[in-house]
Amino acid sequence: MAVSRTRVNPEAPSNSGTTGRRYAGVDPVERQRQRKARLIDAALAVFGEKGFHQSTVRDVCKEAKLTSRYFYESFDSMEALFRSVYGAISRQLMQATIVALAQCPPDPEKLSEAAIRAFLEFIQEDPRRARVGLIDALNVGEGMNSLANKASQDYAQLVGAFVLQFFPNLAELGLNPTIVADGLVGSSNRIATQWVAEKCKTPLDEVLHNSVAIFKACIELARRGHIAPP
Repeated sequence: MAVSRTRVNPEAPSNSGTTGRRYAGVDPVERQRQRKARLIDAALAVFGEKGFHQSTVRDVCKEAKLTSRYFYESFDSMEALFRSVYGAISRQLMQATIVALAQCPPDPEKLSEAAIRAFLEFIQEDPRRARVGLIDALNVGEGMNSLANKASQDYAQLVGAFVLQFFPNLAELGLNPTIVADGLVGSSNRIATQWVAEKCKTPLDEVLHNSVAIFKACIELARRGHIAPP
């Protein structure tokens, strides 16, 4: 088992968490799942307050009210825990976005505004998500960079699918929907990162208005269709 870089060595492995009798009506596998979920929730609190590089296994275990033995029952390092926290946040954001889009009229401007509003509200509701997803995710390590890039690509694919749905002739205009979607997602991430850096002082509606303006400019360009292929 790898030893975490966070200066806390694992305790001796124990079988008490994964085998044995049911306790309070809960089997060992479910108890382990619950402990893992507690560690992920605790890590969001710790990473959100201290940042990944200032956090330790001891900090997370203290927040979760578990011993380090249970940490290493589910994770072999802090990096592995961070990936789980990041993955949970990414899934929650994607779900919130899909729900917002499903409730929106089939209009590109309204869909853009709904998606960006869902993103900004997701961050404002719990700014720790932004610390993990937009800031620390870029500084944890190569493996985390790959995961963050994959999450951004998934989000861009969602945007790209809607772009193609409304503007299937983009290729005829010399526009690549993948590149356009990447640019739109990148601009939203940058705006959100700066918003979090200022502790969300700018009103959400103002940030939303400026973010949506970039999407609307792309939509107007696609509608006019006056750009010639290079």
